[in-house]
Amino acid sequence: MANELNQIMIIVLIILAIALAFSIGANDETLSALVGTGALKFKIALIIGGTAIGGGMILTSGGFVAKTVGSDILGEGLVYTTSMLLTVLISSILWLIVGSFAGIPLSSTHALIGSVVGVIITYSIFQGGVDPQTAFNWEKLGNVILSWFISPIFGLLITYILFKIMAKLYLTRLKGLNQIEISENYFKWILVIAVIFAEIWVGANSGEALGILYGLLDNGSISFEQYYLYAIFCGIFAFLGIYIAARYVIKNLAIQMTDSRPSEGLIIQISSAIILMIATLLSLPISHSHVIVFCIIGINLAQKKEIETKSLSRMAIYWVLTFPIAAIMAGLLYFGLMSIGFI
Repeated sequence: MANELNQIMIIVLIILAIALAFSIGANDETLSALVGTGALKFKIALIIGGTAIGGGMILTSGGFVAKTVGSDILGEGLVYTTSMLLTVLISSILWLIVGSFAGIPLSSTHALIGSVVGVIITYSIFQGGVDPQTAFNWEKLGNVILSWFISPIFGLLITYILFKIMAKLYLTRLKGLNQIEISENYFKWILVIAVIFAEIWVGANSGEALGILYGLLDNGSISFEQYYLYAIFCGIFAFLGIYIAARYVIKNLAIQMTDSRPSEGLIIQISSAIILMIATLLSLPISHSHVIVFCIIGINLAQKKEIETKSLSRMAIYWVLTFPIAAIMAGLLYFGLMSIGFI
């Protein structure tokens, strides 16, 4: 009976991981800057963006962020059980749903890592007989959390510097509206390349879905062949997420961005892609939305535009709260499941 229940949980986890990959694509707004310029037809942009995010997810599934989430942040000799992984997923999804209904933009990465911490601490104290001080790879976990604060700041700085350089060397030398318009038309096509590059690293750094699957691989629930097969499914469903669901978010944001210059969108996309690429190569899962927000702040500062500090402060509070709240929710949920004998 216990073995049958475990098999059911494994199947549920695989389905939820693939569904999570779909939601990653569905909530991605990277294509908005490209669609807003009208450089490509809408469906073509969706296909290109979806292929890039799915490809990035599949190509880096053998390690990097997936390995960090699914294995490396745990202490030596400790592996996830299927009940741990299921609790982590349920907890992080619940907190993200609460945020959605409250109209609060939350980070799925922060929620997932917070849930992992809550579950592992609860397990180590009440069930596993593991010292909480050795339950984690503290160096790796510390680097992950530190990257959440460093990556947005670097996004702001890189965007600010790139815009200043471009403005000094090129933009300020354009004479008249005709030259500016011709220049911005060229930037449209460069933006296509930048967005594809950005989407690849968005997929590569989205370790939520693949992290769960890697956890199943690490504890022996699935084989390497099965893991890579499910990773391909995750890439396909990330593509479908963009093509089927993200089109509405992208279209709405693109309408709001029709007056923005392609040169500005280009700098924002290049900056965010650089940050995501570096974080991925360092196997650090970060929040793409946080980086984008700070990239926009960076370009506004470079142009000496006013920054709406009130809404930014509100977002920052919830960004900081996500990790501990997700940890507490996951810990309580896991303890509750232990108390009723489910685990």
